[in-house]
Amino acid sequence: MSHLMNAYEISIDNSDDTTSIFYITRPATKSVRGLNRQHNNVVNQVVNGIREIRGWKRLEVKRVPLEEVSQGSL
Repeated sequence: MSHLMNAYEISIDNSDDTTSIFYITRPATKSVRGLNRQHNNVVNQVVNGIREIRGWKRLEVKRVPLEEVSQGSL
């Protein structure tokens, strides 16, 4: 994995009080505006992916340092 990547942690709280967490990476952006746009795109992708799934009650998408993500999760 290149160090020129942005890592995102996606946390989905389910109605059965469990939490699903997964990580995705995207190429690093060159500007804050690009970073904001990338974050919005990641949120929209996740929402589109879970839209039809019942039983989730909260979604959190946050950027995390690539070093915090275990290599097996990427």
